[in-house]
Amino acid sequence: MTSKVSSKCIKINKELGNNVIDMLKQMNLLNQDLKPRKEGNYLLIPIINEKSLDIVEKKFGFEICDDFFEEYKFKSRKLNAVIEGISSYLVIGNIGIINYKGDLDILKKAASEIVRINPKIESVYAKIDTEGELRVPKLILLYGKDNTLTIHKENGLVFNVDIGKVYFNPRLGGEHNRIANMVKDGEFVLDMFTGVGGFTLNIAKKSRSRILGVDLNPYAISLAQMNARINKNILKGDTFFIRSDSMKLDNIIKIKFDRIIMNHPTDSLSFLKTACNLINGKGNIHLYTLLDNRKQNLEKILDKLKMYCKFNFEIYELKRVLDYSPKQSIFEVNIKI
Repeated sequence: MTSKVSSKCIKINKELGNNVIDMLKQMNLLNQDLKPRKEGNYLLIPIINEKSLDIVEKKFGFEICDDFFEEYKFKSRKLNAVIEGISSYLVIGNIGIINYKGDLDILKKAASEIVRINPKIESVYAKIDTEGELRVPKLILLYGKDNTLTIHKENGLVFNVDIGKVYFNPRLGGEHNRIANMVKDGEFVLDMFTGVGGFTLNIAKKSRSRILGVDLNPYAISLAQMNARINKNILKGDTFFIRSDSMKLDNIIKIKFDRIIMNHPTDSLSFLKTACNLINGKGNIHLYTLLDNRKQNLEKILDKLKMYCKFNFEIYELKRVLDYSPKQSIFEVNIKI
């Protein structure tokens, strides 16, 4: 008989499982010695660090409970406890990705450890760079079959992703959901760098809105259109996709948007003039950019807004989204027009 251990846990809809587990890992709240378990349409996730339970409950609205869980037969060790210099990796569908430039033997050892920790992973790649204006990853196969096309599940949606041809970050699942919850029925939304449709489809799932997804990468647009068809039965809103350079959108599109999403952290400011020309007088711009962790200097953003925006505006919210480097993080700047 398998022994079980009592633990504090949170109870969530099972569709949110992967995203919430990833978030809890980042917050050092996940009890990685115990197995989450299903209970009907819900998932019970064991947690640690009970001092933070009130924060988790108030901030995210999770239901806190007590239950019993099976222990993992083999406790997963952090990668940096096994492979010096490599502390984390991404999982997209059945593919693991290590963001690391280093010795190939070390990378292959790390790949084997990743597969031991996550048996569902069939291939592991090292991402050594992101190339060109299409932001295409440069990859090296470390383990398994060379197949960059996979199916990734996020917030109850299914995404076809080709990691060798498009940019995709699975850690943005929670952010996709957060922004989608802000959109109201009837809004007209522009997703300027849609990729495979992450923000666009999450918004369409939540509200009866119209969302235009734009990307310069033809493979991304093709996958986004496919993903919209696959998920059409659960979408409330209408989605449209076009391949275009978002820098020139204001010369192509004359309509105004209630909300514009600019998820291009390394170069979003270059597109701010176009966004200001396309936003209506009472809209929101969600601009993702790199800022210093210690001092979030917004002067460049404010200067460009003063230069390009013909409406009054305010920085309504500044939210740290993801780590980018030891000194910088990706922040979402919510600009309220």
